[in-house]
Amino acid sequence: MRRMLCLDPGGVTGVAIIDYDNNNVNVTYFGQVEDGLDGFISWYKRVESFYNWDFVVCESFTLRPSVKFPDLSPVYIIGALTALQERNSIIYQQPQQKPLCDDSRLKSMGFYKPGLGHANDAIRHGIIYLRNNRHMPTLKKGWATDEL
Repeated sequence: MRRMLCLDPGGVTGVAIIDYDNNNVNVTYFGQVEDGLDGFISWYKRVESFYNWDFVVCESFTLRPSVKFPDLSPVYIIGALTALQERNSIIYQQPQQKPLCDDSRLKSMGFYKPGLGHANDAIRHGIIYLRNNRHMPTLKKGWATDEL
């Protein structure tokens, strides 16, 4: 069984832990961490040793010229993650990949969490990672009738 930590960093950071192997995929933990960088660091230190994940999938930050006053909290959280995550690799995904696994797909897979948009985005990043790496249980659960 492999375990990944999935993050959607921001003022409210979406978090999820997904366990998977050759036969299954499960969301083991999900939530939303308030208070930006300070909240994330506190949460990370509290759960890291308990969950012991193998790697991290995290949404990257893209500065868009059209946004006048961007929220830079994801940048600080990604920096802290880089410092805290010394033993495991971090895989970054572009925000533009989210449509590959919209809310209706999360619902059909049984992974949608009502009222927890940031947690859903974290789960979404993990599922997209598994989909892009052709994890068969994920493909069967979420894309059985679709073309990849």
